[in-house]
Amino acid sequence: MKYRYANYGGMRKLLIMLVLFVAISASFAGCCSKPEVRSIKMHWGAVNSSVTQIIADVNVSNSLPFSIPLSGVNVKIYMNGIEMGTGHSVGKTTIAPPGSTIRLVINLMNSRLTDWWVSHVKNGETTTVKIVSDLQFSIFGFKFGIPVTRTNEFKTNLLGGIAKNTNVDIVVDGLKIGEVKDLNLRWGDVSHDTTQIIASATVVNNMPVPLYIKFFRYHIYMNGIDMGEGDITGSSVIGPRSQKRVEFTMLLQNSKIPKWWVTHIRNGETTTVKIVAGFGLKYGGREVFLPLKSYKYTFHTNILSMH
Repeated sequence: MKYRYANYGGMRKLLIMLVLFVAISASFAGCCSKPEVRSIKMHWGAVNSSVTQIIADVNVSNSLPFSIPLSGVNVKIYMNGIEMGTGHSVGKTTIAPPGSTIRLVINLMNSRLTDWWVSHVKNGETTTVKIVSDLQFSIFGFKFGIPVTRTNEFKTNLLGGIAKNTNVDIVVDGLKIGEVKDLNLRWGDVSHDTTQIIASATVVNNMPVPLYIKFFRYHIYMNGIDMGEGDITGSSVIGPRSQKRVEFTMLLQNSKIPKWWVTHIRNGETTTVKIVAGFGLKYGGREVFLPLKSYKYTFHTNILSMH
């Protein structure tokens, strides 16, 4: 007679898996709360010419009686709807009871900052930052995810913050022949390559002979980075004892935006804008250069202040 011996080892494993499955199912059915994100703390990581890192420490609760392994992470960052980069987890990837912290590293690609800048200016110097992530877990074939989204809106006022109420006297050989007043700066056209800054001012001629404006010279700096410079030639005539509104278009080179961005982040999200400009004038047969005052403005952002 042949006897069959029960495979007790296999039955024991099957029974253990069945108990675990029932326990997990019961936990998610209401016996225990589902793991959830309790808090997220973010700060800047490494910054270089190619990548800007964002470090996100995600604290996840776990009321289950056992640890939960992280099986995958999907993270993307958007600025004004433009996908700027992706992320991944580093270090410990298991959520032990009653909770643990998972560290994510998000790599913002600096090569995409030019596209962001165009959207920022066109959107009235306003940007919405959104980080979308999905923490994926798998326990004995039972899969679930924890979606997490954080957003923040920040604004700048690069041109509006520059003091424009200072008049500049036009002096030739110690004689005041006129003045430049009511300077105004506004954004012009924005393309992938350049951003226009339109400068207008009222030029007053106090003398009985015409005053000729031959050219306008400018230099734009952001945190010391040379963002654009040039001489705009042309001829504008201010008649004797009269005044005239004149306008010139400066060009900011968008290819410099990634280089400026690095200084902005490294400088605690602080930037000083400086515009140095002047007029080339002709009066009474003489040509003179009138430097305007340097216009400065410092602005701050708080990009990672998300909710």
